[in-house]
Amino acid sequence: MSTKIGLLFICLLLCLHVQGQVQAIGQQFTVAQDGSGDFRTIQEAVNAVRDHSQIRATIRVKNGTYHEKLVIPAWKKNITLIGESAEHTIITHNDFSGKDFPQRDFTGNAKFSTYTSYTVLVQASDCTLQNLTIENTAGRVGQAVALATEGDRIDVYNCRILGNQDTLYTSKDGRNFYKDCLITGTTDFIFGEATAVFQRCTIQSLTNSYITAASTTREQAYGYVFLNCKLTANEEATKVYLGRPWRPFAKTVFIDTEMGGHIVKEGWDPWKGDNMFPEKEKTAFYAEYNSTGAGANAAARVAWSKQLTPQEREKYTIENIFSGWVPRKKLRLQPSGIPDTSFSVKGSYRHEIARYPNIRIADSTMPATVQVVRNIAYRTTTGGKKLSLDVYKPKKRGKMLLPAVLMVHGGGWRSGDRTHNNTLARKLASKGYVCITADYSLSTQALYPAAVHDLKAAVRWTRSHAKDYNIDPARIAILGFSAGGELAAFVGATNGISQFEGAQNEGSSAVQAVIDIDGTLAFIHPESGEGDDSRSISAATYWFGYPKSERPDLWNEAAPLAHVSAKTPPFLFINSSVERMHAGRTDFIQKLNAFGTYSEVKTFSDAPHTFMFFDPWFEPTLATVSAFLKKVLPGSPRTVSE
Repeated sequence: MSTKIGLLFICLLLCLHVQGQVQAIGQQFTVAQDGSGDFRTIQEAVNAVRDHSQIRATIRVKNGTYHEKLVIPAWKKNITLIGESAEHTIITHNDFSGKDFPQRDFTGNAKFSTYTSYTVLVQASDCTLQNLTIENTAGRVGQAVALATEGDRIDVYNCRILGNQDTLYTSKDGRNFYKDCLITGTTDFIFGEATAVFQRCTIQSLTNSYITAASTTREQAYGYVFLNCKLTANEEATKVYLGRPWRPFAKTVFIDTEMGGHIVKEGWDPWKGDNMFPEKEKTAFYAEYNSTGAGANAAARVAWSKQLTPQEREKYTIENIFSGWVPRKKLRLQPSGIPDTSFSVKGSYRHEIARYPNIRIADSTMPATVQVVRNIAYRTTTGGKKLSLDVYKPKKRGKMLLPAVLMVHGGGWRSGDRTHNNTLARKLASKGYVCITADYSLSTQALYPAAVHDLKAAVRWTRSHAKDYNIDPARIAILGFSAGGELAAFVGATNGISQFEGAQNEGSSAVQAVIDIDGTLAFIHPESGEGDDSRSISAATYWFGYPKSERPDLWNEAAPLAHVSAKTPPFLFINSSVERMHAGRTDFIQKLNAFGTYSEVKTFSDAPHTFMFFDPWFEPTLATVSAFLKKVLPGSPRTVSE
């Protein structure tokens, strides 16, 4: 009985652990009007997000015009809403203040008010909007909000927020960040209480009126801050004010902003005639720094406005304005610690046999001329895990030093192990090479660039143990398949770049040749298929810990294509007929050519991605690798015989 209870307890713990991992990777939904996604409306997707989630949910919206009055309620926090394109992913509605309300609103009002006229209302905190058009098409009928925000830490990127009066309502005292957005309107079309930064935004006035109407509270250190923005107008708008105070302590500052000729020389309006809050110009804070363009006229601005000094300008950093919050500083996905066994040679065979009925797993018999030394610990990771490698070498040890080939397995940076390269290592060793198959940190254990550090350490281990295995330290190649091909290409492309060496970096990690077998060379590239998280989190996203949209800099950094230099060695590309696995190859070769570096390409027509494990492709792959190494590593050996 006690044994059964113990087993039940262990199973319960495992279930809870797995559930925790599912929660950790967050939810992913796709919205498409044609039914090809998870939902047809955006609201349905929002409703499906886990309440009060501490992990980000991502909703990807396909191009289309979505006639919705969208609400992200306060309990649906941590949502990222990403459109396929800002121009063609459109959320639209047409309510306005004074329009008859269906029945009555929650206040008992029979008509819409400014506050209920929104097209999109974000009540939740920690939400991101990207690549969307959000519009109110009511026309010039009075207040008609396109986007209203109530939550804290809301960031908006590359969005088109379109309307007339009261287009963008930043209500409540949260923090909003807008970057690379277009905001259009007529009167007070950016208004409200929030602390908001607008960076590199285009603010377009549609008629003579006022751009901002801040209602900043006395307690807030900052209100609206425009950084490196551009103020434009259509032909109708020739007399536009930067803003007027909706409430007495309004704060609005324009920094390094280009202002068109439609901006009046006075700049600001005091909003006279407000009996509830008279003389607001005495308490409002309106300022500029380094305004440019026809509308910039510091000398003619109203006396109660201010021109910041350079010292005052220095205080207007994102971190200061937002009291420590830095937009886009997302939490990184963390390794699950659970082994991923999804990729195997036998599994690939079962998958491909239906399409290729004549394939067979390549003969893995150990040649009589080859011996292996197994389970050699070559590195202890920062997490305390010991990584091992196996060395396949010719039994007959002559006087001539032999080239070495470090082999890197595939598996999407999160699955597989060094045994996947056993067959190729045995056969290539029989041709006179010392072949080393190495494990490395998978994304279930550690994120990028840990695997790079491991493999460079494996190269250094090979060089430092050259005498033990009759290796020529000046002739070390690296070979990899799929994710291993990308890693092999990266190790070779970054020869001599110290930032990728890792902490323990004594000795050289340079390689003299690279064989990339169907490994991508660029992650953000027209040919790349990496990073599609629309259905589930992609292998690359797991490896980087961030989606492509959140950290494109990291995805670009990890691309071998980004690091080709005069120190990059000769390359052999062996590819299947799966086009996306060739991503960046043409560009990579062009860069190699510019440095006069040799390269070869071998492509198998009508071959699956995993072709190298199967006949009829294994032997041609082996022959291609051997011929390339003989060509680029001078003094390569002959086939070893008894």
